[in-house]
Amino acid sequence: MGEFSLILTPKAVEDLDTFSDSICMKIANSMKELRENPFPRGKLIRKIKGTRSAFYRLRIDKYRVFYMIEADKVVILRVLSKKDAEKFIRSPN
Repeated sequence: MGEFSLILTPKAVEDLDTFSDSICMKIANSMKELRENPFPRGKLIRKIKGTRSAFYRLRIDKYRVFYMIEADKVVILRVLSKKDAEKFIRSPN
Protein backbone atom coordinates (compact mmCIF):
# COMPACT_ATOMS: atom_id res chain seq x y z
CA MET A 1 0.00 0.00 0.00
CA GLY A 2 1.40 3.40 -0.98
CA GLU A 3 1.21 6.67 0.79
CA PHE A 4 -2.11 8.53 0.89
CA SER A 5 -2.38 12.24 0.18
CA LEU A 6 -4.07 14.49 2.75
CA ILE A 7 -6.72 16.97 1.66
CA LEU A 8 -8.25 19.43 4.12
CA THR A 9 -11.70 20.81 3.41
CA PRO A 10 -12.18 24.56 3.90
CA LYS A 11 -14.22 23.76 7.03
CA ALA A 12 -11.33 21.72 8.48
CA VAL A 13 -8.93 24.60 7.85
CA GLU A 14 -11.40 26.96 9.53
CA ASP A 15 -11.61 24.58 12.51
CA LEU A 16 -7.82 24.48 12.87
CA ASP A 17 -7.67 28.28 12.89
CA THR A 18 -9.60 28.29 16.17
CA PHE A 19 -6.96 26.26 18.05
CA SER A 20 -3.68 27.42 19.57
CA ASP A 21 -0.44 26.86 17.65
CA SER A 22 0.68 24.09 20.01
CA ILE A 23 -2.60 22.18 19.59
CA CYS A 24 -2.45 22.65 15.80
CA MET A 25 1.07 21.20 15.72
CA LYS A 26 -0.01 18.16 17.72
CA ILE A 27 -3.03 17.63 15.44
CA ALA A 28 -0.92 18.14 12.29
CA ASN A 29 1.64 15.57 13.43
CA SER A 30 -1.11 13.02 14.08
CA MET A 31 -2.76 13.74 10.73
CA LYS A 32 0.56 13.07 8.97
CA GLU A 33 0.39 9.51 10.30
CA LEU A 34 -2.85 9.04 8.34
CA ARG A 35 -0.78 9.25 5.15
CA GLU A 36 0.79 5.89 6.02
CA ASN A 37 -2.29 4.07 7.33
CA PRO A 38 -5.69 5.78 7.63
CA PHE A 39 -7.59 2.60 8.46
CA PRO A 40 -9.00 1.72 11.90
CA ARG A 41 -6.58 0.35 14.48
CA GLY A 42 -6.95 0.29 18.21
CA LYS A 43 -8.72 3.07 20.05
CA LEU A 44 -7.17 6.01 18.22
CA ILE A 45 -8.85 5.45 14.85
CA ARG A 46 -12.37 4.14 14.53
CA LYS A 47 -14.93 3.87 11.78
CA ILE A 48 -18.03 5.87 12.73
CA LYS A 49 -21.07 3.58 12.72
CA GLY A 50 -24.68 4.49 12.00
CA THR A 51 -23.91 7.73 10.21
CA ARG A 52 -24.76 9.31 6.90
CA SER A 53 -21.72 7.85 5.14
CA ALA A 54 -18.61 5.83 5.90
CA PHE A 55 -16.16 8.04 7.69
CA TYR A 56 -13.56 7.76 10.40
CA ARG A 57 -12.49 9.46 13.59
CA LEU A 58 -8.93 10.03 14.79
CA ARG A 59 -8.68 10.75 18.51
CA ILE A 60 -6.01 13.21 19.68
CA ASP A 61 -6.39 13.99 23.39
CA LYS A 62 -9.64 15.95 23.67
CA TYR A 63 -9.84 16.64 19.92
CA ARG A 64 -11.30 14.61 17.08
CA VAL A 65 -10.36 14.59 13.40
CA PHE A 66 -13.13 13.32 11.12
CA TYR A 67 -12.17 12.09 7.67
CA MET A 68 -13.14 9.98 4.67
CA ILE A 69 -10.96 7.75 2.53
CA GLU A 70 -11.36 8.19 -1.23
CA ALA A 71 -9.08 5.93 -3.29
CA ASP A 72 -5.56 7.17 -2.40
CA LYS A 73 -6.75 10.33 -0.61
CA VAL A 74 -7.62 11.06 3.01
CA VAL A 75 -10.12 13.93 3.06
CA ILE A 76 -10.14 15.73 6.42
CA LEU A 77 -13.72 16.90 6.97
CA ARG A 78 -13.62 18.52 10.41
CA VAL A 79 -11.31 18.99 13.39
CA LEU A 80 -13.39 19.45 16.54
CA SER A 81 -13.20 19.38 20.29
CA LYS A 82 -14.66 16.26 21.88
CA LYS A 83 -17.77 18.16 23.01
CA ASP A 84 -18.50 19.43 19.47
CA ALA A 85 -17.74 16.06 17.87
CA GLU A 86 -21.00 14.47 19.06
CA LYS A 87 -23.05 17.21 17.39
CA PHE A 88 -21.17 16.70 14.13
CA ILE A 89 -21.73 12.93 14.14
CA ARG A 90 -25.46 13.30 14.70
CA SER A 91 -26.01 16.13 12.21
CA PRO A 92 -27.77 15.39 8.91
CA ASN A 93 -25.86 15.82 5.64
